[in-house]
Amino acid sequence: MAFLADVLSATVQVGTPLLLASLGELISERGGVLNLGVEGMMLVGALVGFATTVVTGSPWLGFAAGTGAGAAMATLHAVLCISLKADQVISGVMLTLLGTGLTTYFGQSWVSETIEGFQPVTVPLVGDALVGLPVIGPALFRNTPTDYLALVLVPVTSYVLFRTNLGLEVTAVGDDPEAADTMGVSVFRVRYLCVILGGAFAGAAGAHLSLATLGGWTTGMTAGKGWIAIALVIFAAWRPWRALVGAYLFGGIDVLVLRSQALDLAVGNAVIDGVVDLLTNPQVMAMYPYLATVLVLVLASRGSFTARAGAPSALLDNYSRELD
Repeated sequence: MAFLADVLSATVQVGTPLLLASLGELISERGGVLNLGVEGMMLVGALVGFATTVVTGSPWLGFAAGTGAGAAMATLHAVLCISLKADQVISGVMLTLLGTGLTTYFGQSWVSETIEGFQPVTVPLVGDALVGLPVIGPALFRNTPTDYLALVLVPVTSYVLFRTNLGLEVTAVGDDPEAADTMGVSVFRVRYLCVILGGAFAGAAGAHLSLATLGGWTTGMTAGKGWIAIALVIFAAWRPWRALVGAYLFGGIDVLVLRSQALDLAVGNAVIDGVVDLLTNPQVMAMYPYLATVLVLVLASRGSFTARAGAPSALLDNYSRELD
């Protein structure tokens, strides 16, 4: 029971950056713009957030700075793809390479720094009473403030996308920008908003990683989480609540990789025990999130799958009023 409670609690922390980044990518793709620069934006958000916290002593200022850094990089992506009609895939990959290079160069002087960062807190009013619940108590009622912020953003994002006029405009622009333009919706304004907001979420995911999960900065600390977040959007069928499930599922796998040595799953049969030992080997388990990511992306390459999953019809299409 203690092991399970520890795994669930750690899953929330590890899943939060995936959740934030996937929510941001979901918003961007809902508007019709693919952002493959999530990994680079997370890295920049992590470094800027960490450096700001070291200088100011305030993790909240660091978190805000990291969020802004992600939004700034996303603005560049928006200018290239929406205004200049650049290829969305090439622009996104370029931003990932740019973010990796910038953080590798400027992050060297911050590797030795340490911060206190965000500390776990209990939910106001009911947290102290419910944190003692077996297994789920610490996971649900004692986490860092940014963990709770990510959870709150799930229903907020879902409500805005599916229950407001702005959400209808985003859906219209992502599915048929020409028709949306004809109805008076500003395609460029909506797409700019979606891309920049998506980048802000990615920057916040990186800031959470350095300020709450790891409490420090190391080169390449995202370790592919940005790519996993992109795959999670497909896994979630472009739905925020499903993104929550996917983020915690992938986060749980990461946690089990770190704690797999504490498991004893022997059943007494040499063949079965050998297979179990292989599957629970930490090096093998470390591949699981990336294998799942590859599988999701392979499925996404099939047009029939993405159509059934509800992918925006105009995703990757650069809209031009003069041409369309």
